[in-house]
Amino acid sequence: MKRPTFFLSSTIYDFRDLRSALKFHLEEQGCKVLASEFNDFDKPLDVHSYEACLRTIHSADYFVLLIGSRVGGWYDEPNRISITLREYREAYQLQAAGKLKLLNFVRSEIWQLKETRHELMKYLESTPLDGSTRKAISSHPSKFADDAEFLCAFINEVAKNQETKLAVQGKGVAPTGNWIHVFSNFRDVIDVLHGQVFSSIPV
Repeated sequence: MKRPTFFLSSTIYDFRDLRSALKFHLEEQGCKVLASEFNDFDKPLDVHSYEACLRTIHSADYFVLLIGSRVGGWYDEPNRISITLREYREAYQLQAAGKLKLLNFVRSEIWQLKETRHELMKYLESTPLDGSTRKAISSHPSKFADDAEFLCAFINEVAKNQETKLAVQGKGVAPTGNWIHVFSNFRDVIDVLHGQVFSSIPV
């Protein structure tokens, strides 16, 4: 049996411990784990690190996305596309083609931040404040996120909210790969992985 291959996608600084724990645990289950900060990750010297990561996604069976409080490095700063977002978009295209599966995770405090900002925006729309003032209030940095606007937009893209809304209206096909798992700790992530990946595989 071919052993499953996982690509870990996240900002590294704030997820270093979790990424290390996931790599160790999954390898203990006989899986291959692709994580760019480790020495066993293929690092061709003639290719930029971002492009190397995008290429490597194509060899994965599962793409594990972890969204936390940081944006991370920009892939395309003028268009506000981080490397993690760009990796997700690459993986989503592969998922749509049936070439890998997505497992999307959002830290619980960031999920709560998104919900709170959404309610705040709804309230601000009922006030006489102008648009720029509303945006400045709703996107003000918080203890949990220095760019809440980006993180909320990222989560909404992963959830495929707009596509789902159109599909419900009969204007498109309902998207797949849009499950989001909210987590607080390592066990939350592992429980999802075991339920989705290992339930029918001898470990």
